[in-house]
Amino acid sequence: HPYHRDQHCVGCCPASTGRRRQRSRSTATAATTTPLPPQPLMLVDLGLADFYLPGKEFNVRVASRHYKSPELLIGYEYYDYAIDMWSVGCILAGLLFRTEPFFRGVDNEDQLGRIVNCLGTRDFLPYCRKCNVRLSSKARAAIGKYCSESSSLSSSSSSEDAPVSLTNSDIGRRKPWLSYLTSDCPLPSSEATDLLDKLLVYDHEQRWTAREALSHSFFDEVRDEVWSEVQERILWESRDDRCKQDAALNR
Repeated sequence: HPYHRDQHCVGCCPASTGRRRQRSRSTATAATTTPLPPQPLMLVDLGLADFYLPGKEFNVRVASRHYKSPELLIGYEYYDYAIDMWSVGCILAGLLFRTEPFFRGVDNEDQLGRIVNCLGTRDFLPYCRKCNVRLSSKARAAIGKYCSESSSLSSSSSSEDAPVSLTNSDIGRRKPWLSYLTSDCPLPSSEATDLLDKLLVYDHEQRWTAREALSHSFFDEVRDEVWSEVQERILWESRDDRCKQDAALNR
C-alpha cells in the first residue's frame, strides 16, 4: 500500500508522549527516530517537554518553527496538548505531498503567513478574537503578502506599514489539499486529506486529540501493527526499568 509507511510513522507520533500528561512541544520530523525492530518509531529530543497544567501561562518560544501551531505563532500563552497534534498534521502533510517541511517559513511571521495562505482567513480572524490576541503589524504584513498573491490585493497591502485587509472573501477559504500535489507524489486517499482537515485546524479546542486521530479510518490498515509495537515498547521499557533496579540493588 503506498501510504503504509506514512500511516505507520504518523500513527506512532501521537502515541509516543501520551503518558503522564506530558507535551513534547518540539514534535518534528527531525525529532523522530526509527530504531531496529521490534522498537517502533519514537519521538526524541524532548528538551522542551513539559507537564501541562490547565490555566497556566507557558512560554510560546517553543517548537521548531516549521511545526509551530497557530496559537504559538500568535502568542497565545494558555496552549495545551494540541500544539503537538498540529505538528503531527504538518508531518503528515509533508509525507503526503512529499514536501518537507510543508510550511517553510523564514521567521515566525512568515510562517504564520504561509499557514493562513493555506487555511484561509475565515476561521483565523475569529480564532484571534477568541484568544484575545492582536496581531502585530509585521504579522499582518506577512499574511497580506501571501494572501495578495492569490487574491490580487493592491500592492500596498504587502507593505509592513500599510493596513492589510484580511476579510477579503477571496482569501477566506482554505485551499484544496489536492492543489499541493506534485508530479512525484501519489494521489492521497480521501481518508488522508480528511485527517489533515482534523489536525491542521486553527482552533486548538477543535483540533483532534491523539486518541481521536488514532481512531480515524486512515489508520485502519496499520492500527493493529502500530498498537502491537507500542505495547512491545512499553513492555521493553518496563523490563529495562526492572533490570536497572536489580542492578542498583546488587551493587
